[in-house]
Amino acid sequence: MSQNAEREFVNTETWNLFKSRFRSPSTEASYWSDIMEFCRFSEKNFNDADQTDVRKYYEMMKKKTEAGKISPITVTKKFRELHSFAEFSGREDFFFPYLKYMPKEKNLAKYVPPEDMDALLAAASEDRMAYTILTLMYRAGMSSTEIISLNGPENFVIYDDGPYALLDGREEACCIPEDAWKILMEYMDVRDEHESLFYNRSGRRLNTMYISRMMKRYCTKAGIHSYSAEAVRNCCAFNLFSYGASTRQTAAQMGRTEQQIRRYRGTGYKNNLRRQADRLVRVRIESP
Repeated sequence: MSQNAEREFVNTETWNLFKSRFRSPSTEASYWSDIMEFCRFSEKNFNDADQTDVRKYYEMMKKKTEAGKISPITVTKKFRELHSFAEFSGREDFFFPYLKYMPKEKNLAKYVPPEDMDALLAAASEDRMAYTILTLMYRAGMSSTEIISLNGPENFVIYDDGPYALLDGREEACCIPEDAWKILMEYMDVRDEHESLFYNRSGRRLNTMYISRMMKRYCTKAGIHSYSAEAVRNCCAFNLFSYGASTRQTAAQMGRTEQQIRRYRGTGYKNNLRRQADRLVRVRIESP
């Protein structure tokens, strides 16, 4: 279904006013995707959906959670976004009551809500290195340790289906989404030549304490909760799960698979499932 056809599901004027509150396309994409998912499920315009439609949607999500196909925090995220749009639209909000039965985000794996991630990226937009680090954590699922261990171009390869990072301790290469690759290449063009890809004012390799302080600095600047680098990284897994990636695909992208697969040459990654899974995700980050 084209985006023009999907727009029949919502009032265009209301959506334009709602999305104007967001400072980057990543948050807008997250809300739009979840609203469209609900509308496609109910086969109704958002304002025409009733209490029965929301109940059926909740039951469907509950079954997916019980089957391990989607994480509880993803369901919480979806209903929180749907509630927010319903409240803004001025229609009766059938979503809010279900949030009372859902696990609170603080009781689940550490995670950064889309609007807070949006604010964090905006706060770091003038710091090219920090913005690139956040992007690699958020979109590629790299850990702080993996990021500070990067040395330069030699850590990256381009196969027939796109760019990958070769990370210490991983059996498989880590695929880099197109938007993250673009931001990384822009950083590469302006960085100074040092032993490590990311470095401090003295030109020395970063450590995890630096990343921790960076997170605190920009969370404070953004006026949001003080999130950890791990919470940003976890968003990568949540996004993949949210858009249909399997446990195996997500584990591989996050470097948590036990499979001994090394297909680093030729067209070995042409049909890579993680690359296909990433293309399901409508969340994208633009250059600052």
